[in-house]
Amino acid sequence: MHVDAIRIQHLRAFSDARIDFAAADDPGVPGALSNIHVLLGGNGTGKSTVLRAIALGVLAPVIERDPTLEGTAWVRRAPRAGAGRDRMAADFASIDIDLRLHGQDLLRCAGQPPRMLPMQARIERVGELDLIDWHRPQDHVLARELRLIQQVREPSAFFLVAYGASRWVDHAQAGTSTASMPLATQRRQRVASLFDNRGLLPLAAWLPAFALQNPGRYRQVVTLMDRLLPAGCRLAAAPPGEATRFDMEGILLPFEGLSDGYQAYVGWIGDLLHQLCMGAPSGRRLVDNQGVVLVDEIDLHLHPAWQRVLLSTLSQALPNLQFIVTTHSPLVVGALQPSNLLVLEHAGSEGTQCRRLPERIHGQSADQVLLSPYFGLATTRPAEVGEALDRLRLASERGDPAAAAAYLQLLACGEGLA
Repeated sequence: MHVDAIRIQHLRAFSDARIDFAAADDPGVPGALSNIHVLLGGNGTGKSTVLRAIALGVLAPVIERDPTLEGTAWVRRAPRAGAGRDRMAADFASIDIDLRLHGQDLLRCAGQPPRMLPMQARIERVGELDLIDWHRPQDHVLARELRLIQQVREPSAFFLVAYGASRWVDHAQAGTSTASMPLATQRRQRVASLFDNRGLLPLAAWLPAFALQNPGRYRQVVTLMDRLLPAGCRLAAAPPGEATRFDMEGILLPFEGLSDGYQAYVGWIGDLLHQLCMGAPSGRRLVDNQGVVLVDEIDLHLHPAWQRVLLSTLSQALPNLQFIVTTHSPLVVGALQPSNLLVLEHAGSEGTQCRRLPERIHGQSADQVLLSPYFGLATTRPAEVGEALDRLRLASERGDPAAAAAYLQLLACGEGLA
């Protein structure tokens, strides 16, 4: 399963917007990462809302009327013209998603070209609560197809995992696993950190046991983890059943001994690999699994050198997963092509809209990326320096040689600001 497009109506920052993810799949775009989609935009433009909308739309049949998601002000409000109080922009919000299904989603698709399936979630305002429902279409044939999602018992079907910006590893879960949970609960658990501050499953909760119970799958996990980690860090070899250690430049460290950046990254990557292990049928390689991965603030705590290669590493190591992520990092963006980038912008009363920009920024410096239309900064200098440069420029244009010299000095090395 991949997401081809989403239409969001009356949901938080969105009045009516469509986001098309299919452009990155164009084989004619050289250097584009076909399974990577990056949402950009200022705070409050709705980047996190898009990720949550995808999760709600795809999983609507198994999370409808979920009390943990209701009452969270989903339906968009807009100010009443000339009044000091709010009115409802609509009585409900809707999320329409075009899903591209593969053989692991429905057996009837096996060996066939991917087929499209529309999904819709509806969030209705009832009193002070926003109630989430799966919208059943009037078309009986289509409704019967959609009901299959509820009936599918294969964990790999409709594979969707999500990680919020406040993601953290809950070591209290050590010794537990999601394997024994009902499938509907597993599917909710896969996206839980996107909606609340729920912790992720630590490697210690499942990986050592895999070395004993499923050594073949364990070797796949170790291989993938090593591909996903930066140079100088690897999973250390350990006797079956013993605690997981990391080899950091020749020094063995437990997960808790890693830096915050490594813990933030290894935490969600380890959880993702666990979800793949739980979903992949026996005999299927982990890298062959298809599905959708949503990550908010994917550059969280990562060093700039890591940010530059992060998405290409994910794309190459897990080529069949579709990654839809958000970031504020120019280093992440500068490593991508325009087809990988989607810019969210406020459009007044029309709410947030999504644009694809033609400007190519692959290989540009962080300053150039920040000054490009993708971020829209007028300058990357501190405000007081920018103001001083303007004053000195104007004075030099009036013929003040000292101001001209000070302008050049400040422009070159940022010194001399009084």
